[in-house]
This record gives sequence, structure tokens and C-alpha cells, in this order.
Amino acid sequence: MLFIKPIEPLGRNIECLTLTKKFFDHNAIDPKKEKLFSSFLNYQNKPIQYMDQVHKHSVEAVSSVSPPIKTTDALISTSNDIVLSAVSADCLPITISKQDGSAFAIIHAGWKGLISGVIQSCISSFTKDKVHLSAWIGPSISKKYYEVDKVFYDAFLSSDKASLSNFNKIRSDKWLFSLQGEAQRILKKYDVEVQDSNLCTFENQDLFYSYRRNQTNNRLLTIIWRDE
Repeated sequence: MLFIKPIEPLGRNIECLTLTKKFFDHNAIDPKKEKLFSSFLNYQNKPIQYMDQVHKHSVEAVSSVSPPIKTTDALISTSNDIVLSAVSADCLPITISKQDGSAFAIIHAGWKGLISGVIQSCISSFTKDKVHLSAWIGPSISKKYYEVDKVFYDAFLSSDKASLSNFNKIRSDKWLFSLQGEAQRILKKYDVEVQDSNLCTFENQDLFYSYRRNQTNNRLLTIIWRDE
């Protein structure tokens, strides 16, 4: 399987997918972040916009491709001539689109990004008016393999006590946490329709890279564009 994509399109003429290990192997592409930034520059004849992700909440609007955008974890565009991207190896890649396809976005969300409000920032970047949004959560580490400590637990609950629903306590000072569940909770709070890949990067070694599994420098690439 060269890529993973949502079952239903997020918006009119909107395409999004996660490129897997098999894609990079098949095409002899080096999946290290720096190599992608310097050598994998186009997909289906459209330029790829990268971002130098920093686990925060800033969103950058883009209309044309530039060098990797620094200090941002979300991109939004209305252009037909650009592919938005996020690299990941356990964190959440989230794609979002207006259902009419007029604007689309991508988010890189680790736990720090979730706490800092990167999803909320991205949603608010579409318009201040009520819009119909759809989202897809790409492959990421599942709750089964994401063990966290009390510092992590306290940080989430001090930010939003509703996060408690995504924790399972396994020892006195250890919990399992669902990144996907937390992302879904936030998205649905803003009436975003959500599809989830339900695929774990840690568990599926043949398809995905996982930093927690083996501290790899390789990265998956999730992309979104308008196919017009």
C-alpha cells in the first residue's frame, strides 16, 4: 500500500493522503525530513509546501510555494497550485477542508500542539462565519502504545478537564493517552465532521515510521491539495 486516504472526500475536488514507507521505498526517495525538504518537491506536478514544525499553534496562510515555513504547525490555502504537507512519525497529521472545497488546510499536532490549541487556531483561520468543515486524522500512534507520565497528564487536565476521557490509568503515575481521541473531541466541539484512519504508526511496522518504536529520523508525509 503506497498511500492511505480518507474513505470520503473532505470537500469538492479536495484530495489528501499519507504516503507510506512503501511509497518511499518504491520510488527510492529518502524519507528523512531534511531530504524531503530538499529533493521531494512536487506531487502530481504541483509544488509541495513544507513547514518546519515546532509543536506550537501558529497557522500560516499560503498562496504560492516557498522554502519550509518556520515556526508553524498548520498551513491553509485557497490556491489550486500548491500541495500542503506535514511530516510525522507518531504525531497527528490532520487535514481539513471546507466542504465546498474553497479552502483547505493541514495540521501537525503532537501533544504540545494539542494543548497549545493548534486545531482551534486552524479552524478559526478558515473564516469567522459559520462554515461546514470536514477533517481526516491520518496515521499516528494509538492509545495502546502511547504511555505518558503525570507531568503530561497534569498538563492536559489543567488546560481542559474534558481531556480526561482520553486517558486510561495503568499504574500510579502512568497513563495511556489517545491523541486521536483528543483530536476528535476538539474537532467535534467545533462541529467539524471527522474521519479517522484508525491506523497506528507504532503497530504497523511495514507501512509506517514510528519515532517511539525505534527513534527513527524517517518521516511519513501527509498532503492535501485541490485537484482542479
